[in-house]
Amino acid sequence: ERDDPRPRGVIGEQEYWSFPSFFSTVSNVDSNSVSSLACGHRVVSVANLDADNEKINISSSQGPTRDHREKPDVAAPGTNIVAANGFFGEGDTPWVSKTGTSMASPYVAGVVGLMLEAEPRLTSAQINGIIQRTSQPLSGATFDWATDAGFGVLNARACIDEAATMHVRTRIEP
Repeated sequence: ERDDPRPRGVIGEQEYWSFPSFFSTVSNVDSNSVSSLACGHRVVSVANLDADNEKINISSSQGPTRDHREKPDVAAPGTNIVAANGFFGEGDTPWVSKTGTSMASPYVAGVVGLMLEAEPRLTSAQINGIIQRTSQPLSGATFDWATDAGFGVLNARACIDEAATMHVRTRIEP
């Protein structure tokens, strides 16, 4: 995973390490680059979708995990996302445009929040299952898991609709 610490040298008597937590187009590798936090069990791991170009952004992490689990789980818009500027001050603009999984993940978290509003009893396994099952493949891709896009692009409406019916039972008359 990309967060592996790397020794960088010694300053005085203290050894120092680098803990990389970002990718650039230069540092990206083709596989096993999902951050260690996104490799957790019962965690929804999100790929950065460039929605305008209908492809995964080149800087997005790719799976599988080192122990061969399928991560990322899903892709969501994360390229050139306009958001509130948290450091807004005099002379600054109240908006920023950023790219990365740090922009895609809140989108998925919001959908998960709406899923839980629709059905508060959902477990993390059910949430991830719904997200994966309702995802749509990118153009030219299949419904199979892909190293860069997971199970495809998040379908928010389908996730919420399925969550709402997760614990609904229908009696079938004989």
